[in-house]
Amino acid sequence: MKMKNIRIFLPLLLLLISVSALAQEGIQFNNMSFADLKAKAAAEKRLIFIDCYTSWCAPCKWMDQNVFTLPEVAAQYNAKFINARFDMEKGEGPELRKQYNVSSFPTYLFIDATGKLVYRSGSRMTAAEFMAVGENAGNPAKSLAAMREKYDAGNREMQFMLDYFDVLQDNDRQAASQLGTEINATFPEKYLATPVGWKAIQKTAYSAEDRLGAWFMQHQGDFKTIASKGAIDSLSDRMVAYQLYSYVRNNNDSAFLRRVKYFTGSKMLSRQKDGVMQEAEYLLARERYADFNKLAARSLKGLLKDDADKLSFLARRAEYKGEGQPAVQQIAYEMAKRAVVLQPGEYSTQSTLAQLCLTTRKKEEGLAAAKIAYSLAGTTKIEGLVNKLIAKLEAL
Repeated sequence: MKMKNIRIFLPLLLLLISVSALAQEGIQFNNMSFADLKAKAAAEKRLIFIDCYTSWCAPCKWMDQNVFTLPEVAAQYNAKFINARFDMEKGEGPELRKQYNVSSFPTYLFIDATGKLVYRSGSRMTAAEFMAVGENAGNPAKSLAAMREKYDAGNREMQFMLDYFDVLQDNDRQAASQLGTEINATFPEKYLATPVGWKAIQKTAYSAEDRLGAWFMQHQGDFKTIASKGAIDSLSDRMVAYQLYSYVRNNNDSAFLRRVKYFTGSKMLSRQKDGVMQEAEYLLARERYADFNKLAARSLKGLLKDDADKLSFLARRAEYKGEGQPAVQQIAYEMAKRAVVLQPGEYSTQSTLAQLCLTTRKKEEGLAAAKIAYSLAGTTKIEGLVNKLIAKLEAL
């Protein structure tokens, strides 16, 4: 390579390396006060992006580890926004939580230099979804006021309706529910097997028994070129799970026992595990405690033996639904104990074991678990709950 070309090429190479390094570091969050963030936004004429989180929020941690660190996400957010994050239970967090009505975590706020909320979103999402949120936040046409004006003027184009639904989900849940019902009822069937139809089904279908859910269950093969097999399977699972919960609530035992075979009879391990959870919920709801104990004991040695999340969740459900049933409480304790073996560094597993130890009167083991849970809690509110649990254990 000629010397002249080297002189041109080398700075470009160094620039690319530095940009790549910054992206690989993930989103660059500014550690400054909200007032300073607004001043910086005014000076740079950019929006402020705030990640509203808590230390105990699992979806917050997932986003932090799996989305915020991606180079393409970092490149977009670092270029377009002044990024910040606030624990909603510490420092300025509680005041911001009140000011912007943050009720779930994570919540993503996009705020201008005056402090006006321009756009909001939230929850765990894929990188593509999160990047779409960033694009929408910077687009004045996607503001709540602008979209409401278009809807009131009669715009019923389905892509617009879905975009409006997303915005309403984060600002007015009741209005979002009404709009979702409208989309579910009016989406043209001939366009369902399209990318827009897939989005409509994902967002507004809740059960295998509503209009779009029933259509999807009968036409899953039509989406093979639109969505991944995993996404199709996951949506199908959600439809059937909601259907099963309705059967339990409505005491429709025959329908439940017939439909739960979708999970229990599957060759997929994930569905088999979900089948255990569905059957367990059904048996607890019907107070068939002996059958629940058999299912739990079998699963503890089999399907769920290495699944800390499901074991811990099922232990909590059994402790609550099986109150006054010593055998149920004992198997719940065993599940909680196994979950701690698998995930000793998780607040939820340690606190669940501590609670089960209180119920089964295992004082020393319970105190040990509660103290570990306290060290993992991370917030004053959760620490207070654990302190109450410790006091009860000490009183045994």
